[in-house]
Amino acid sequence: MAKTTTRQRVRSCDSELFTILMDATHPNLGNLQPTVLVETYWKFAAERQRIYEKRVAGDLEPWTDDPILRTYKFTNVFRALDRVSQYLIKEVIYHPDASTDSKEVVFRVLLFKLFNSIPAWEVLRDAFGIPTWKCFNEQAYSKTLGDAWKKGAQIWNTAYILNPIEQYKESSENKHPRYLRLLNAMMSSGVTEKLQAARTYAEAYQVLRTYPIHGEFIAMQHLTDLNYSEVLEFDEDDFIVAGPGALDGMQKCFGIRTDQSFAREIINLFVKDQEIFFDQFTGAQPVRLKGKRRLHAIDCQNLFCETDKYARLAHPQFNRGRTEIKQKLKPRGPLPAPFFPTKWGI
Repeated sequence: MAKTTTRQRVRSCDSELFTILMDATHPNLGNLQPTVLVETYWKFAAERQRIYEKRVAGDLEPWTDDPILRTYKFTNVFRALDRVSQYLIKEVIYHPDASTDSKEVVFRVLLFKLFNSIPAWEVLRDAFGIPTWKCFNEQAYSKTLGDAWKKGAQIWNTAYILNPIEQYKESSENKHPRYLRLLNAMMSSGVTEKLQAARTYAEAYQVLRTYPIHGEFIAMQHLTDLNYSEVLEFDEDDFIVAGPGALDGMQKCFGIRTDQSFAREIINLFVKDQEIFFDQFTGAQPVRLKGKRRLHAIDCQNLFCETDKYARLAHPQFNRGRTEIKQKLKPRGPLPAPFFPTKWGI
């Protein structure tokens, strides 16, 4: 690593972001002090993507010399490459036997994402065929999922902590009927038409925010998944909301807790100047999806979350709460060739 300090490296960078940070031209940025975690952010992104590319090429372990990346599980640099996202895109949105009707696509995405579980989707698919809004039977779906859960099926993915939506709870039932009840309410209230009537990505986000499960973070995640489809045609970089983990990462990178407005500004600037950052902090070419697609706002948001996690072990002096990484890396064999939304053109 170069002997210059992080602050010196920041000052030498021509990036608009760091010019703003060091000159304090924005009223919210005057107290920011970029830390070594800014450099770690970009080095992590470069090395994590190299690991993915080695795995998809069929290379054998070890894929990296980094002991933390060799031991612990981290999401991919590009959100669309993660296992659940890949399944959603290929098997839920773009399955060749699935209806392309807008309502049906929205129904499938929401049904899948409310559980965010491949086993849950496959339980329903095996019982009813590819799930459809036209033939949706709330009680039958609920019983099928309940029976599968009792037999040990993992119908929930713990990646996101979802709102328990108490207003949809009846007596002492398990929580899965509430989500099916909510899905029925969303579809019946015209969520598809409301999303398509939105003039901006931010307006579409606010549509989801009107439903009880959709807090700030979950609404952004579900909107991103809906925007993978042909139903919506928004530019992913037009709007972003940072999740709790990303805000933790920003705090480690810049020394203060940010609000959503400022977090959005930083993410957008990271997207805009990513080529400069990769050159400045890694000396390597910027990562690209299939050699074409740049990091988008949702990817840069996620990288702050993963930087926070990585720093728990790599830079423990910045820890404020959690100090461990829970999930160990357990490779499941060779990675399949990736599948992307057709509208991306890659």
